[in-house]
Amino acid sequence: MKNPLIPTTVGRFSLASAALVMCTIGPVLAQQAVTLDQGWDEATRNQFYHEPQGSPILPYAWFLALEQTNSEALFRADDHLESFGLISWGLTDLNPDGLPIGMTIDRGMLEPEPQLGMNCAACHVTKIKVKDTHVLIDGGVSHFDFGAFMQDLLAALQATRDDPAKFDRFAARVLGADVSRDAITQLHARFSLMTQTRENWADRNASTVIAGPGRVDALNVILNQVTAEMLHRPDNARPPNAPVSFPYLWDAPYLNFVQYNGVVPNAGAGAIGRNVGQVLGVFGQVSVVETILPVGYASSVRVGHLMDLENTLGSLTSPQWSGLADLGLLPQLDTTLVARGQQIYATNCSGCHEAIDRTDRGDLASIEVKLVALPDIGTDPAAAYDFSNREVATGPLQGRKSAFVSGDPLCERTHGNEILAHVTVAVMMNDLSATGGTIVEAVGTELETSVMSKLRNALNAVGDKLGLSTHSHRKNEESDAHVIAGMKASGRSEAEIAAALTARSSDKSTLYSLLVADALERPSQDVICLETKETAQYRARPLNGIWATGPFLHNGSVPTLRALLSPVAERPKTFSLDASGFDSADVGFDVPAISGRSSFDTSISGNGNMGHTYGTTLSNVDRDALLEYLKSL
Repeated sequence: MKNPLIPTTVGRFSLASAALVMCTIGPVLAQQAVTLDQGWDEATRNQFYHEPQGSPILPYAWFLALEQTNSEALFRADDHLESFGLISWGLTDLNPDGLPIGMTIDRGMLEPEPQLGMNCAACHVTKIKVKDTHVLIDGGVSHFDFGAFMQDLLAALQATRDDPAKFDRFAARVLGADVSRDAITQLHARFSLMTQTRENWADRNASTVIAGPGRVDALNVILNQVTAEMLHRPDNARPPNAPVSFPYLWDAPYLNFVQYNGVVPNAGAGAIGRNVGQVLGVFGQVSVVETILPVGYASSVRVGHLMDLENTLGSLTSPQWSGLADLGLLPQLDTTLVARGQQIYATNCSGCHEAIDRTDRGDLASIEVKLVALPDIGTDPAAAYDFSNREVATGPLQGRKSAFVSGDPLCERTHGNEILAHVTVAVMMNDLSATGGTIVEAVGTELETSVMSKLRNALNAVGDKLGLSTHSHRKNEESDAHVIAGMKASGRSEAEIAAALTARSSDKSTLYSLLVADALERPSQDVICLETKETAQYRARPLNGIWATGPFLHNGSVPTLRALLSPVAERPKTFSLDASGFDSADVGFDVPAISGRSSFDTSISGNGNMGHTYGTTLSNVDRDALLEYLKSL
């Protein structure tokens, strides 16, 4: 039987205590940590940690040479980056300079040199510690303080720009010691422009709510980038005042809709669209200038790499409490309580939170998440309302088709998500056109557990759709459906079928739109401009692995599961964010707010801990039983 934990080094570590605390993990210890068996080998893990996705922040060499704001110490120093909750990591092929998990060597759309990038691992790998034993949970809720990191990075850039001595040291690291003053002056001019870019980003995303570790108002940051920066309409920017917890990623490819408000479709190519949209929000670059060839909008987004990352998520499974218990790190589960809790869960919870097999989850995008209206769930409404009420000017996109290749013309004003959907499709179209069909070629892959299987299913339906159409690109009277049937009967691969269909079309965009158009639809899609608002709602997903994902609720406002199952009045009003300890009895991170440490204040708008009152009337015995069952998921 396979051990549910794969300890790289346990040896001298003490296993006596079950008190898990957030910690600083040095670069060597991080790679010697206990890693849960979540379906990944070391190669897959390293790929997820450092695969670039097209999100350039600043030139890579500049980041390595940058000093901290009030010090000559390098900004990239391990202890400095760890202070933001990043997890130090050692040298790998994709990480030759030993940067933390989630930092990448990337590229920009126009920049000539390699860029520092950031991928999904920065926000979706959790680190916990049991005394001297370190544990990494892949796909979890990281404690990365993205807002503080960006604020401190900007301060360091500004200090370097404005302090001649500091800049000279920086220039010597970048250019070498024996360079002309003209070269240094030119570098300073470029550096100032890049710093202005980061200042503009900070201005667009100025907020009155401090997100803190493990949270970001992702949708508003994405929409600010797409509707304000890319459209050159600063009036479209909105303050990201509704931060939410980084969602855990296991099972994500198997859900039919994702994001806390359940508005992002996950079927077929929609999964790639979801990832493209995410990159657009974390420094992705897009030109919305229309071109004939290649079709679509040029961008920095690396669609092929996003497919690789999505493939890794298809095999990621949730962490198991029992594995840590077998090592003595957590208490063993009480099987009698678990059985009783399972019955309580079936009666009180399963109507919204489907219980699934953590390793056999069915087809991709097949798990139907429950979408719950705000009056029913009662949780803090800020995140849902900020998204549903977001109205923007379309600017240069006015009159273009809403789905780029199809749909009604965009009006002067529309919902922010309409712009995101339009740009996302155009970026994917450009990749298809410029690369000769990365996405279509991927249809022929043998990775049955990946998102590509859904693309193959979509391709199988293309012929039928074309057979019912009257598109002018028809080459002859033989339908594509007939071509597909004949080629399949003769044993031709689906990659060959894809190539044949592409060759039959004089316009790749037609084939591509048929592959993805349906997948990019969403609930309550706009009918005509602002006639229909997006639905203000939150989604409920399966809860396997929930024990490792606190704090809880969409905005991270409840520190433990026991508090979540208690009346709202009994939930903590404040708690610490800096050094939370894992409470195995109450299940979560619960440390009282301490002066001098970052704390979570539920009285602030967007931080409310109200709502989700299900299970709050259970007896103490039944509540204990339900908690024991939740640990077992």
